[in-house]
Amino acid sequence: MLNAIFVLFAIFFTLKAIKAFHLRSKLPPGPSGVPIFGNVFQLPQNQMWLAFDKWTKQYGPIFYLNIAGQDVIVLGHRKAATDLLDRRANAYSDRPELVVSNLFAGGMHWALAQADGFWKKQRRRAYEALNGQTAKEYFPYQETESVILVDQLLTNPENFLEHFWRVSTSLNLSIIYGWSPVLDSNHPTILQLDIFNRRILEAAVPNGSFWVEFKYFNWMKYLPAWMCSWRRYAEKKFAHDSIMLEGLSADVRKRMEAGDDSVCVAGKILESTESPFEAAWNSATIYSAGSETTSTQLAWFMQAVILYPEAQRRAHEELDRVVGSFRLPSFDDYEHLPYIRAMVKEILRWRPAGPFGEFRIPHRLNQDDYYEGYFLPKGTICFPNLWSIHHDTELYGDDAEHFNPSRFLNVDGIIESSIEDTKDEGHFGFGFGKSLFIHIAYMLWAFNITAEIDSNGTTKLPDPLQVIEGLTTPPMPFGCKITPRNADVVGLIAQAKIERLGVQADPRASSLSQKDQRAL
Repeated sequence: MLNAIFVLFAIFFTLKAIKAFHLRSKLPPGPSGVPIFGNVFQLPQNQMWLAFDKWTKQYGPIFYLNIAGQDVIVLGHRKAATDLLDRRANAYSDRPELVVSNLFAGGMHWALAQADGFWKKQRRRAYEALNGQTAKEYFPYQETESVILVDQLLTNPENFLEHFWRVSTSLNLSIIYGWSPVLDSNHPTILQLDIFNRRILEAAVPNGSFWVEFKYFNWMKYLPAWMCSWRRYAEKKFAHDSIMLEGLSADVRKRMEAGDDSVCVAGKILESTESPFEAAWNSATIYSAGSETTSTQLAWFMQAVILYPEAQRRAHEELDRVVGSFRLPSFDDYEHLPYIRAMVKEILRWRPAGPFGEFRIPHRLNQDDYYEGYFLPKGTICFPNLWSIHHDTELYGDDAEHFNPSRFLNVDGIIESSIEDTKDEGHFGFGFGKSLFIHIAYMLWAFNITAEIDSNGTTKLPDPLQVIEGLTTPPMPFGCKITPRNADVVGLIAQAKIERLGVQADPRASSLSQKDQRAL
């Protein structure tokens, strides 16, 4: 009897092993690895997307990696990415369980959370507060920040990268929390939010520990706190950050109750959320999404117009024809500035803020799947490699590596995208396109932007392949020359600053008063 049972068990597990081996023989192709560690030692420390791009060219639109036992697939073509991440979103919208990040966030940062009921609820509320219909309500904030930006570039052009960071964070605070413009990039709240954001997101960015933490060390979250100093530290920071975020949200509620009708995302979320704690963390999650995106894309814009001066010349011609030299651009000019809009699309294509997509955090397959004859096992990590997709010559032509806004225009100079599955955007990047549009329109209306020239008279061109890797991938710091296009620029910017801010703003001030905010 026992022998019969043993034989049955042996047959069962043998058949199961044969089936598993058969299925794994149908995994997508990829570079061969070594026992136990798989492809770990083949992953570069920097610019991983370039290695992935090389493997895409070698193995095709979908390839497989084994990272110390963790299944990974990389999607390097448009069709594979949209077929799986869009058309099969129910199976691919999940995230890996990011143990460290979720301890820092207490599981409240829904962009890092797995696709459960909480994730769906918070995501829906965020979308309702930030959808295309409500986005127009934030245009005045964006135009005001553009005025401040060109004023700061006029008075202190050498620190243009710092100005980009200021405008990105200040605009974020205005849209999310209804703040007045913050003129000092060292404002205490900005610094605290930056530390909070980096602590959570950098713990989730792909690196050596990311690949294995949730597969092999997930059990550590069940250890008692007294055994884990790192866990106590994370829980302490979560409590500290929650107090700060609840305070920001409570300030919005207080202003709403006092009759302040300023529009902001946090106010909309408070109205749709029963729990103030959930509302506070939802607003903070949205803040995280835009914390560095705008500044990164503006930095790449500067490189683009330095390296491709013909694009800047055409943009100047369009602005002179549509706007003229006697007023500043506005969102009313949006439909009449197709080349500027095409520049925004091309920046988001040429150098996306994150080569692997939103937050650089991959997706996770929550069930077994089959695609193009390949077997994709449950639990597989899935990376969309935007770098490969955006530099695909079959999609964007032989000049895909170059910056060319005209690829988004038809022969009549009208915006036209023939790229499928991009919702008419023409690219797969993420970013606040309308915000970039107005910032770029203001800068090109006001300035000539040229390459830096050193003391020997040598032109110093930036290298567009040199980046800083972090939450986003901005270019390495570089220099440039920013000069007013004509004599009227200085006076018009000064007048716009008075009209927008209500006062002769002092760039050393930390922020404007609530009275000035209501004047907007």
